[in-house]
Amino acid sequence: MTDIESIEADIARRLVGRKPIGKTIAFDLQDKGFLLIDGVSTPPSVSQVRGQADATITISADDLKGLLDGTINGQSLMMTGRAKMKGNPMVVMKLAELLS
Repeated sequence: MTDIESIEADIARRLVGRKPIGKTIAFDLQDKGFLLIDGVSTPPSVSQVRGQADATITISADDLKGLLDGTINGQSLMMTGRAKMKGNPMVVMKLAELLS
């Protein structure tokens, strides 16, 4: 089982030195909590604050961890319904810029 604090720390580490993308992206981790990536601020940041986002991805914490460590493909998560997206799909494309 994956905890939200370790995912938040992983994302925060990936955001160091990144340029803002001008959008916000939220991860609804269902019963584990909520993560909001603020891609508007300089530098981009992540927090466990629920807030308005340009795109929201509903995904399990374990699947998000797998996506971040490269053991799970994001496209297959969407196609199998294990991840669902609401909002602007172009924002999700920019997510790769921030987290790569």
